[in-house]
This record gives sequence, C-alpha cells and structure tokens, in this order.
Amino acid sequence: MAKTSEEILRVSHLDAGYGHVKVIRDANLSVAAGEVVGLVGRNGAGKTTFLSSLIGMLPSSRGSIQLCGQELAGLPSHERVRQGLVISPSGGRLFKSLTVEENLLLGIASATPADLEPVLALFPELQKLRGRYAGKLSGGERQMVAIGRALVLKPRLLLLDEPSEGLAPIVVLRVAEAIKSLQQTGIAMLVAEQNLKFTDAVCNRWFQIDKGAISPVASSP
Repeated sequence: MAKTSEEILRVSHLDAGYGHVKVIRDANLSVAAGEVVGLVGRNGAGKTTFLSSLIGMLPSSRGSIQLCGQELAGLPSHERVRQGLVISPSGGRLFKSLTVEENLLLGIASATPADLEPVLALFPELQKLRGRYAGKLSGGERQMVAIGRALVLKPRLLLLDEPSEGLAPIVVLRVAEAIKSLQQTGIAMLVAEQNLKFTDAVCNRWFQIDKGAISPVASSP
C-alpha cells in the first residue's frame, strides 16, 4: 500500500496515571492513514496504560489526543469510540455467557448479522462458531472474536493491546496475517506488544515505551 502523510492519530505531551501516580510521561506519538505502528515494551512498561488513556478508560492529566484533527482528551470513552477510536483489549476479553455472534454484535444497538460479513471474511473460522458460547473458545478463537468485535464498530484507528499474548505460534501467525489484511483495507492500527518478532512482522515503524516514556525506534527492534 502506498504511504500517505495524512495523520490519523497525534498524541502530544500526554501525561496519565492512577491517582497521584504518573505512569505515562510526556508521551508523543503519531499514526498515519493506512499505517500499522508498534508500541513495544516489556511487561509493566506502560503499554496498556497508554492505550487506556487514549480510549478514555484512564483520564489524562495533561496533553492532547487528536483523531483526524479532532481533540479527544476529556471526552468519555463512548464518545471516542463514536469518533472512530476502538480498542481490542489484551487477552481477548469476552462475555463468556454470550455466544460468539452476540459478543460480535454487542457494541452496536442496531446491529444485524449483515454487520458480521467483513469480520467473517477476515476470520472465516468464526462462521462455524457463531452459536458457541465464548467461555468454550480457545485462546486464539477468543482473540479473533475480540478483534472482530472491534471491527464491527468500523474504526478509523484500531488499538490492539498484546494481540499475540498467550497464543500458540501457529495462531500468532494467523493473527499477523489478519492484521496485514486489515491494513490493505486502509484501517490504521496501533499495536502494543512485547513480542518483537510479531511487531517486526506486522508494523511499518515502532515506538518503544519504558517506564512510561515513549521514544521512536529508528529501525526494526
């Protein structure tokens, strides 16, 4: 896909944390249209905290979060989702007592099975699982459903938190293929990962996070 300079996400001088404990410090990061950007770091480096601050699950104390030029800082999470910022959380968190189809359609009040067509095209494995309860899925199947649930919301920017975490190597490859396919549709993505091989396979460029500080990586991790 040809690169574009159109900016989807611009994060500037962002501080965020829990109460008086500052975890994210003066963060600056950008994602362009059609780009897959990695945020790499070890466990506890601040990856999930940063994504939580972007989506509004954790309030920021300073800085700017702009999606397609619109300021999101200060907006509640549902308004950020409405603007096109959507997250697929780590661990493929689903409602275990609901079926795969119910989980996929959960985020849209007026959703119909037709809304699942793009998801089933990306993950045809889910077609036969539509009526299965989420609590009976494997880790890889849960991750596919979690990503699919985010896609039903038609994101401008998709945040992926540790999409390879806890998955068998063959499933990690399958998720990597899905991310590459999504990029071809023009969806921009920010991928938080500690798996450097996975990041190298799916991302155009990277940022490193360490103790809440984010810095660009000049070359492959």
